[in-house]
This record gives sequence, C-alpha cells and structure tokens, in this order.
Amino acid sequence: MAARDPRSPSPDARPARPLAARLVSTSWLAGHLDDPGLRLVDLRWGPRGAGRRAYRAEHIPGAIHLDWARDLCDPGAPVRYLMLDPGATARLFAASGISATDHVVAYAEAGEGGPYRLWWTLGRLGHRRVSVLDGGITRWRAEGRPLTSEPARRRPARLPLRRPAVGLAGADEVAGWPASGVLDARPPEQHAGRAIWTPRGSRPVDPSSGVGLHDGVPLRGGRIPGSLNVPADRLFGPDGRMLGCDRVRALLRDRGVPTDRPIVAYCGVGIAASTLLFALRRAGWRDLALYDASWEEWGADGRRPVEHDRDRRGA
Repeated sequence: MAARDPRSPSPDARPARPLAARLVSTSWLAGHLDDPGLRLVDLRWGPRGAGRRAYRAEHIPGAIHLDWARDLCDPGAPVRYLMLDPGATARLFAASGISATDHVVAYAEAGEGGPYRLWWTLGRLGHRRVSVLDGGITRWRAEGRPLTSEPARRRPARLPLRRPAVGLAGADEVAGWPASGVLDARPPEQHAGRAIWTPRGSRPVDPSSGVGLHDGVPLRGGRIPGSLNVPADRLFGPDGRMLGCDRVRALLRDRGVPTDRPIVAYCGVGIAASTLLFALRRAGWRDLALYDASWEEWGADGRRPVEHDRDRRGA
C-alpha cells in the first residue's frame, strides 16, 4: 500500500496497542464530577458558532468547550477540516488544561460526532484515557442533572507526544485498500451519489452533472468504489445512546463488514467516520484507520474513481 498520511506522528507503524473505546453513563459522570483528574470537554457544534453559543447558555459543570471545525482543524491544510498536526494539537490541549494523566470525558448532543473526533484526535497523541458520555448532554439535561453557564477555568498543563494509538490513511493508501474493508459512514443519499455533505446537512447534487457545491467548491456525488455504507446515525438507539456491542456487531455483519482484515473509514469530513471507528473498536475490531480528508478530498479530485447509483431506476 502507499505511504500513510504524512501528518501522522509515526507514519510507518500501526498502533502496537489499539485505543480503547469507552462510554461512561450519566450516573457515572454525576458521581465523578469532582474528581481532580477528570477533564470534561463540550464538543457541541453548529454553523457560525452555534456550539459555542450553546455552551455559553448552559453546559455540564467543569466543562470547557472546543469547536472541532475551528479548534481541532488545520486552517492552512490543502483540504478543509483536516486535523491539526500532532504538535499543534498537543499545545492546544495542554493550554486547555489537559495533561497526559487526565481522564478526558467528551460530550455533545446525543448522536453528534464531535466527541468521537476528539477521541481519535487524542489517540493520535498517544493519550489513552478518553471516554464519551453516552447519550450526551441531551440525556444529562433530560434527567434533570446540574447545568451551569459559568465557564470552566483550567491551568495550562503538559501533554507530551507519545506513540500514536490510532492510524491515519491517505488517499493513495485508501485507493489500494481491499474494497470490502473501506466503510462509508455518510447517510445513504450521499453514499448513493445523490447528495454531498455540507455543515447544514445533505445537499442534492445537480442531476445532470452529478456535482454539488460545498461553500463554492464543486464535489462529485458518489462513493469510493466498492466501499460499504454504514451510516453513523444507525449506531444509536432512539434514546440517543450508542447501541450495545452485540447490536453493533449484528449491524456490521448485515452490512457485510469483514472481521478478518484492516478497516478504513471515511465520511464527508472525517467526523461521522470517527463515530463509526469508535463503534467498531468497542465491538472488537482492532486494525482501524481513518481517512481524514474523506469525501472533501476524494470527491474534489477528478483523478479518483467514483461509483454512484443515480442512474439506477428506483434506487
């Protein structure tokens, strides 16, 4: 396979020990809010700073807020929404008061992908004590648990780089990946090529050209040839909590996801794919990678092959 994404701090090595995927319940968090080593991160997000406004209105006591699109992405990267390089990421978290020994618990509204993106991002730094609040602030709020508008104050910490606990894949590597091991976490209409991802949801492509615009950038509608569709929103139950491991394994089996080969996941910009990778890891898959640039890169590159279902009658 081609070389890994050069932004990985250790591009030639897969993780020696896979990153654990842990959920914590609202009752667990309520009993540990005052733990000195706990660091809560609010990852709610929306266009034009909607997540930060929601944080200022109310959040779980002790939480800081990070905007994945503004704080965790590299503004100078050739593809939008790529992760910061590991050094910049470590400086950001250290300035936010997160150290190598802290237990980080990330949350957002139920089903949102930001916490899983944070899990993967910290995994690139070798930080292994990262959990996600199951059901998010949605469940916390519904249970009548405490909320505040008081911003958290954290002293800067130290967060050294360690061997990465997760892997990244670039477009060339994905192009050579066994097709059944490439998973698309986008909604079905995007996988079928009838729409593209935008911050406000799926946007239909032009039916004649098969192209849609994302903030003025043309993206072809479609999927990486042979990739399997496992929409990230199918990983959650009606109550907003992630499905149990047995149900996740059944869903993946029904989708034809292999258990005996490496898996790489993609989506629109790497967020839903992070959610899918979390569910895969939790359900027992070990050899996992994220195609961080995802469809934002592949769909804009006319040299890359694309499959779609637009010309299938009734599909």
